[in-house]
Amino acid sequence: MKKNYLSRRQFLKLGGMSFITSAMSMNFGTRIFAAPSNILFDPVRFAVISDIHLDINGKNGMKMSGVSTECLVRTVADINQEKDLSFVLVAGDLLLDGELENACIVKKSLDKLLMPYYVIAGNHDYIPANPQNRRKEFNYLTMEDFVKFFNGHGYDSSGKRYYAHQITPGLRLIGLDACLPLDPEKWGGVLVEQQLQWLDKQLRDHADELNLVYMHHNFVRWSKDELIGGPKQWFCIDNDVKVRAVLSKHSKAVPVVISGHRHTGLNFTQLNGVNYFIVPSLNSHPMRYCVFNISNESVSWKTPMVSVSESIHLKARQNLLNAQWWRQTQFKEINPDNDLAVLKFYENNPMAFGYLSWD
Repeated sequence: MKKNYLSRRQFLKLGGMSFITSAMSMNFGTRIFAAPSNILFDPVRFAVISDIHLDINGKNGMKMSGVSTECLVRTVADINQEKDLSFVLVAGDLLLDGELENACIVKKSLDKLLMPYYVIAGNHDYIPANPQNRRKEFNYLTMEDFVKFFNGHGYDSSGKRYYAHQITPGLRLIGLDACLPLDPEKWGGVLVEQQLQWLDKQLRDHADELNLVYMHHNFVRWSKDELIGGPKQWFCIDNDVKVRAVLSKHSKAVPVVISGHRHTGLNFTQLNGVNYFIVPSLNSHPMRYCVFNISNESVSWKTPMVSVSESIHLKARQNLLNAQWWRQTQFKEINPDNDLAVLKFYENNPMAFGYLSWD
């Protein structure tokens, strides 16, 4: 029997009228920060995928690793159908836990993109420091191996885990890395002083251009559970205040910052002239990717759903609701009201598409 995959009409049926109503309530013309760059460039469209967590031996839980290969293959095909995309960002956690065999499948799929793609590592992209978390049927990549494996996709022969590239005159890309590959317990991150000083110099030296910054770990804390000492504090880097201070100092040069890691629908917040975006996971509900359009005057976005079957999307949603750790502390108890609150937080439908402008 032929499977039915999501069309735009089916997407609206699955997302429900709540998506339409909440999206219509947005203020799409908000002006919230000053003109960032002096060098003019034509609008640039790019896609972002994050938290693929591909596993060829995977099972479906909150992370839908059992269908992770299909999710990536279909997303690559859909991105290739988008018009005028300049590049794709892959915002970390490509793998379940640093497996070489999974990395080979990921790269084979990403290499089918019709535009350049850039990779930055996440906390699941290298060999687990704790040997108990390694599976016998896999070979593993160290962090250094991961950087070499994706050499030419942001990384270069220097072996550095962070980089800067010119996309077009007036627009630059900066990839950052806060991972802690030698820590056996911690899945959070720290942007080390050397990298922070490098970032400061990059933004100072290119103050007349727009610098698009991205990293796997979050720069801000999106819920009470992510506050220091909370059960989800490691979604955010430890030195977030210090890093945001550097970015705020250069807000004219870096108005947009993107990260993954949190496994929610797209969200953003504006702090001291910088807009911090988190992007959804390909692998967990609501299973979306992003397409951005950025210019000297504005940024806009949409977040299409991964084009797998409705049954997979519904299973992913139920798996999220069943995963107690992923629920906010105040909504731990499973009941209809709490389930709605959990879905509201993770889907964040009012931000599924939007537009910000500046003068």
